[in-house]
Amino acid sequence: LFRLPPDEALVNRMGFNNEGTAAMAQRLADGKKRSIPIAVNIGKNKSTPNELAHEDYRACIKALYTYGDFFVVNISSPNTPDLRALQHGDELRLLLSTVMEEMRSQAKANGGAVKPVLVKIAPDMTNEQLAYTVETIAASGVNGIIASNTTLSREGLRHPHASETGGLSGRPLKERSTEVIRKVYRLTGGKLPIIGSGGIFTADDAYDKIRAGASLVEIYTAYIYRGPVLLRELTYGMKALLHRDGYHTIADAVGADHR
Repeated sequence: LFRLPPDEALVNRMGFNNEGTAAMAQRLADGKKRSIPIAVNIGKNKSTPNELAHEDYRACIKALYTYGDFFVVNISSPNTPDLRALQHGDELRLLLSTVMEEMRSQAKANGGAVKPVLVKIAPDMTNEQLAYTVETIAASGVNGIIASNTTLSREGLRHPHASETGGLSGRPLKERSTEVIRKVYRLTGGKLPIIGSGGIFTADDAYDKIRAGASLVEIYTAYIYRGPVLLRELTYGMKALLHRDGYHTIADAVGADHR
């Protein structure tokens, strides 16, 4: 993990290093009851070939279904070899059909409605690739899209760490991720919820993503640079922006740029 302070960015190439689903399940089982929803981010093992990737995602869901409130299908980390290839073609259809099949199976076994599934996409696709990917995601029956993951682009960076291999996050990603949100919203007619992520440092940054079509936003890099006070700044800043534009809730402003 590398900081690029003058660019307000980070580069990471950590991949999916962790102790596995059994360890995660045990920690969540031992934890106290939570009022905050738990999102479980799932991906394939580095050693698993793409033609078998869907079975890794199935295994993750089987082990963790009872502990998560919603699941994120990560097909966009640049740090797992060939993972981003799963965003396209028959592999994506097979992957998402397997995920949804297993989610329905687990819901039936555990009782209750099927838990939500979101798909996290990369910001580096062409317009044609993005359109095809979003069409496939929408047809699969998943509940939403996270736009976007880190980028491989290094355009405009000043810090020497820009040469490090890995995914770039932070301020340089702001405009591109917002544009991806805007395109996804158009492609889905605003019918598929979007979580906006990438370069959010201020309330204006978050609000731009809401107006572009995001229903929720995620922060990562700005939290590292600014610390916990950022949450208060975003909350109060967003309330002021909503009031300025005559909106009562975030939901009122979602996709406002398209109206």
